[in-house]
Amino acid sequence: MSTLKNIIITSVKLGSGTSNKSGSPKPYQFANVTYLKEAKDFISDQHNIQMAGFETQEVNMAFDVGLYAQFKNGCPFLTPVDLILDADPENPARNIVSGFQIIDTSKKAKDAF
Repeated sequence: MSTLKNIIITSVKLGSGTSNKSGSPKPYQFANVTYLKEAKDFISDQHNIQMAGFETQEVNMAFDVGLYAQFKNGCPFLTPVDLILDADPENPARNIVSGFQIIDTSKKAKDAF
C-alpha cells in the first residue's frame, strides 16, 4: 500500500456495459479517479510548450460500487485528500486507487501559529 499525498480530486467514474465496436459484443468495465496536477513546461530540442495552472491526470480505481459510493458521498472534491493505492490485481506492477483519506487541516492550522 502506498499513498499519493495532497491530491485535489475533480471527479470519479465507474462504468460498465457492452461494446459492439469490433462486431461481436464484448463486456467492459472501468473505474477512474481524475485529479489536478501542476502544469509543467515541456521543453526539448524540437518543442517549447509553456504551461501555467493545472492539468488533469487520471488513475485507475478498483472497480467496486461500494468504493465509488464512498468517493461520491464522502470525498470533498476540489479539496486536498490523500489517495490510498494498492497493487492492481490484474497487473501487480501498477497501482490502483483503493480509497482516500481526508486531510486534517485543523492540525496544520494550529501548527502555523
